[in-house]
Amino acid sequence: MWNCYKRDDVFLCRHESHGRFDHRVSAYHVLVEKRCYPDGCIAFAWKCKRMHKGEGCPKGYRHVGSNCTQCRFYDEEKIQRRPALLLDQAQFADFLEACRCFDEWLEEVRQRPLELGGEVTDIRPHLVRRVDGRRSSLTLRGYLARLQPGYIGLRGLEDPIYLEVSRAQQERHRLAPGDRVEAEAWVRLDRGRLVGVRSRRLHVAERNGGESSGWDQALLDREGAVVLPDQPERCLRCPRGVLVDVEEMASCRGQLVPRTRRRQLLCLEGIGRPQECPFEAFRELSGQPLERGCVGCSRDAKPGMAESLETRRRMPR
Repeated sequence: MWNCYKRDDVFLCRHESHGRFDHRVSAYHVLVEKRCYPDGCIAFAWKCKRMHKGEGCPKGYRHVGSNCTQCRFYDEEKIQRRPALLLDQAQFADFLEACRCFDEWLEEVRQRPLELGGEVTDIRPHLVRRVDGRRSSLTLRGYLARLQPGYIGLRGLEDPIYLEVSRAQQERHRLAPGDRVEAEAWVRLDRGRLVGVRSRRLHVAERNGGESSGWDQALLDREGAVVLPDQPERCLRCPRGVLVDVEEMASCRGQLVPRTRRRQLLCLEGIGRPQECPFEAFRELSGQPLERGCVGCSRDAKPGMAESLETRRRMPR
């Protein structure tokens, strides 16, 4: 079975925020998160009549913002966008039927903890950034293992399954890429991806003999991580590029709760400018395929090639 919500060949959205993805968006973003098909979405572009004429702001502002809405020179433009459908009507009908079947299956499996497992293709620190006004913190919540191929209950899945692994579980089992694992967990749909949370009874069915990462390395990764301005394809495929959830916090009844959620790409090597990453040079020197990552990304790199954390911090970001 395929996770239909991860498909990015169904809709095309011309919103400027999707430009870095060639305007291809996931089905989950359109159908579940924004619910903007077929009616579209409405946005308002803030404008200033004086700035439009090349004149200055009476209050000294350089950009139009929320403080300008009561000004007599304030203006706004209503913009309506609709995602374009890339499938014909017959294909789209089949896609909607697949989504309906997937939703029914998901509603059934999320009622109780189920056995899931598969081959670990990657395991990385599970990082979450919380933003509260001008304050921001990067929290380490254990690890996130990527399983493919995998299964949930009696159903095999072609798309990746993600499994949350606690610090204690990783220290006990030392999971590494290539291992085959089994666990019991609650299944959740997290922004289109299937994630096993609150896992228990985790055990390794088959060892691959690969090197596992420890907690000290995860802490170093958190300290050295920097935000990448966009989401370059090669950084998404690099073992040292990691997508993290960003939670915009807001106060509700005296408590901070997540208001909005989005994803952000971090480089665990501390290289904030992809064009300065010695990716291609390392690939040529090591003879490794593109997906193995950049200098310091591969644990199989020759001694001396990986930079220390202190050196990476001194690099321009």
